[in-house]
Amino acid sequence: MDIKEQDSLSMIEWFRASTSYINAHRGKVFVVLLSGEALSDKNLSNVIYDLTLLHSLGVKLVLVHGARPQISAALETSGKDSQYHRNIRITGADCIETVTQIVGGESARLEALFSMGISNSPMQGSDVRLCRGNFVTAKPIGIHDGIDYQYTGKVRKIRSADILRQLEQNNIVLLSNLGYSL
Repeated sequence: MDIKEQDSLSMIEWFRASTSYINAHRGKVFVVLLSGEALSDKNLSNVIYDLTLLHSLGVKLVLVHGARPQISAALETSGKDSQYHRNIRITGADCIETVTQIVGGESARLEALFSMGISNSPMQGSDVRLCRGNFVTAKPIGIHDGIDYQYTGKVRKIRSADILRQLEQNNIVLLSNLGYSL
């Protein structure tokens, strides 16, 4: 048996061994965080490929992306300081427009990457739909330890029933780290 035949047999054995895992996770919801660092990584296209593969195997995906390094770089470029307390960014009125633009840009970039499919791969041309929406309502952090967090907030409510409806329609749900307050 030559090396090519051995590789083929190894691949078949691997695939057979993995089918129980595929069946165990089909129809399950995975929430995946793509940090801002992950979005900047040279291997992002591999991650998109893997997520597309999971989706094609019936895993329901909710992707939550960050943008911390991208926001910090944009604020620095515009001459604005990134202030933090307890590793949480304090977003002032002078920064919120930049934050919104950067986060929106990263969401749009992810949407484009999934829409294109990964060229020269088995997933090229796959029908992957991303859905974005206002599924998360935020609330201001307020003042803690004498620090006013201004426009920085945390999650008030997640519209999980609406997210599940999108997942049932075979959409991947894309959420950002930016929420809006009532």
